[in-house]
Amino acid sequence: MKISTTLLFLFISTLSYCQEIDTLSFYSNAFQTERTVFIHKPELDKYRSELVKLPVIYLLDGQHEWFINPLLSDINYLRVTHEMPNALVVVIPLTDRNKECVFSDLKTELPLDIFITKELDKQLEKYNPNAFKVLIGHSFSASFSLYSYYNHPDYYTYVIAHSPMDEMDLLVKSFDKDETIDKSRISISVGGIASDKDHYHRKNFNRLEKEYPAFFDSIHVFKADYSTHNAVPIAATPTLLSQLFEPFSSRYTNIAFVNENYNLAEIPESPEKEIAKVKAASLIGNSFYPPEIADLNGLASRYWNNGYEDHAIELYLFEIEFYPKYYDFYISLYNLMLEKSPEKAKKYLLKAENLLKTVESNWDGKAELILEIEAEKQKNGWN
Repeated sequence: MKISTTLLFLFISTLSYCQEIDTLSFYSNAFQTERTVFIHKPELDKYRSELVKLPVIYLLDGQHEWFINPLLSDINYLRVTHEMPNALVVVIPLTDRNKECVFSDLKTELPLDIFITKELDKQLEKYNPNAFKVLIGHSFSASFSLYSYYNHPDYYTYVIAHSPMDEMDLLVKSFDKDETIDKSRISISVGGIASDKDHYHRKNFNRLEKEYPAFFDSIHVFKADYSTHNAVPIAATPTLLSQLFEPFSSRYTNIAFVNENYNLAEIPESPEKEIAKVKAASLIGNSFYPPEIADLNGLASRYWNNGYEDHAIELYLFEIEFYPKYYDFYISLYNLMLEKSPEKAKKYLLKAENLLKTVESNWDGKAELILEIEAEKQKNGWN
């Protein structure tokens, strides 16, 4: 008898929704005062080893719940639907957004720019981030986001500017002239032209789009024609993030490909060669990012359900390097190894039990699963 996995479905289905929020306060030399940011960590953060470096998403205007909460919901939804990876989401409240975001030239270094790219960057090292960084702002902070990307094109991987207008002539002209900056990593959204929508921002956008067609052809644009100025981020963010992370969502599509009957379309190569394919596809941009828990379970199930148990075993052993505290991998290994090697199976079952008791918080089905493991141990004489 093998451990049932039906008890795990509720927990796994809510894995990406659950998260912890760290309040990070420290003295900023740039602002000459203490500043506070909020770090939203995904549930899988507690399972990962140092080999898993998470991308970072900076959300400006953290003082506005009406702006931040919908964006956090968008990000969570896109993670659950696997449109984007799990990430460290850094919410940055602004004390005086006009003063902190406004600039008149692109050479003067703003305190907020120093705060993000130098001071906050250093503080985030303990969270083990990777080099993939996205900056998102709205209106004044959208113009600042473009300014910051212009000055640090190697620091940010991508910038999303929702309905910017402040100093847009300067920004667009400067980007258009500078051939060293990758404009394809810029997204700009804007609302409707109607007087009760995003009229002045859209009017300015339309004018610049006609004056600098090459620039606007090189970036990503989202025109939320039916949205007001403050509604633009809610309408645009899901599409722009999905567009940005499209390579992530499809990176393992051609590995262990199955048809509509869940049968492998091709006979797989050796476990080593299949894992080599997984490693080669494990990228976000130029940064290595291993399979997430859902990725691995999906790949392993394709091999397992088609009779390639050795491939599934090697995949789980490969993934344990990255998520050594995730108990379900050990239960899967127990099920796969019980007939092949009872002693190894025992080791995996005991490890799963220990992690359930020491790492997991309480969730529906956890106690029942521990009882099931206890019964399995008694049946095999392992108590």
